[in-house]
Amino acid sequence: MIPGWNKIRGLVDDHAPAPPYFLNSQDLLLHKEGREIFIKRIFSTADNLPKYGTVVMSPGISCNANVFRIDDSGKCLALDHNRSFANLLASEGFDVYLYHPGYAERVFNRYVCRRCKDSIYYKKRFRVYPHYGYGNLTNVEVPAVIDAVCAHSGTKTISWIGYSLGGMIAYSHLSKTKSSPIKNLVTIGSPMAFNQIFFRFIPYVNFASKILGLEEDALLGNISQNLVPLTRTIRALPDWFIRFNLISPYLFQPLNINNNTVRTMLGQIIEPMPKSLQRFFSDFIQKGGYSSQEKINNYLNGLRTLRKTRKNFLFIYGTGDLIATPESVFLAREVISPAVPDNLVASPAGHIDLIVGKNAIEKVWKPTLEWLKDKNSS
Repeated sequence: MIPGWNKIRGLVDDHAPAPPYFLNSQDLLLHKEGREIFIKRIFSTADNLPKYGTVVMSPGISCNANVFRIDDSGKCLALDHNRSFANLLASEGFDVYLYHPGYAERVFNRYVCRRCKDSIYYKKRFRVYPHYGYGNLTNVEVPAVIDAVCAHSGTKTISWIGYSLGGMIAYSHLSKTKSSPIKNLVTIGSPMAFNQIFFRFIPYVNFASKILGLEEDALLGNISQNLVPLTRTIRALPDWFIRFNLISPYLFQPLNINNNTVRTMLGQIIEPMPKSLQRFFSDFIQKGGYSSQEKINNYLNGLRTLRKTRKNFLFIYGTGDLIATPESVFLAREVISPAVPDNLVASPAGHIDLIVGKNAIEKVWKPTLEWLKDKNSS
């Protein structure tokens, strides 16, 4: 047993691996500085499957890592197919670790607190650390996750797939840690800074996620989320309201996403953004970056030095993304890896449908899969 890790019998995916992909899962808890990080491992036990290495998948802002487990029909968490991003990678021979950041209240209160007996929050109400901010992600959680995943998988190098914020924290980590085990970095809709328009909606996103997450209250015990009235309410919302409302065009392209996918995002994926993290990004945008010119220069210079390393970068962006605008993704590439051909991939999508839209399999998942196979085979 690796210090700091607990192997826990999973209950959500408690079944024998099914052919033809033979996918299985494992729950891992990392205790760091008195707090806990939850990681879901997905892997295949199929015989004669090529081994392409270890991949950490880090979710975007205001969501948990189950966003990588949404399939093409809008359902989530199943392991009997290869039609989600995480399952696709695992079925092709990657050892996948889904990193749920420390603000993932819904994952903790719905699953970890109820099912994981070795969790420090077992049968308790999980609440985000009061002063949780960007520094907790980049300075504490990311290094801890990388070190623990390397130890658990027995590898010296890993690949990192970061969606939105998940890519930004990788930028920050690599700018300060040139010797990081991250060998391949795929960023999907990860800008140098978010568009200010998104933060006008954060209070509404937080309100919605908290209202829709009332079923997580400890008084409800182990009642399945499928039996919760609020979850049923989400399912009963009319299709036109789910995709075609005043806010949706800023978050996704309505014609490029399924109704069930949006319902799953509302019911299971969206997480409230901690106020301290919200303030950080608000200041980041208003001041054009970090709090001082010196910090901005140090950050950019740190990223520029990555050009001299042997790390590989793939930048994926949505042509209609209003949150991580194409220009901001172009800037990230220009700073980090401007001279490498074919490391920029475009998808006709907005921000959310970039990762779970109707065209995500062909435009994002498969290009990422083939790129990682190539880099891990060379």
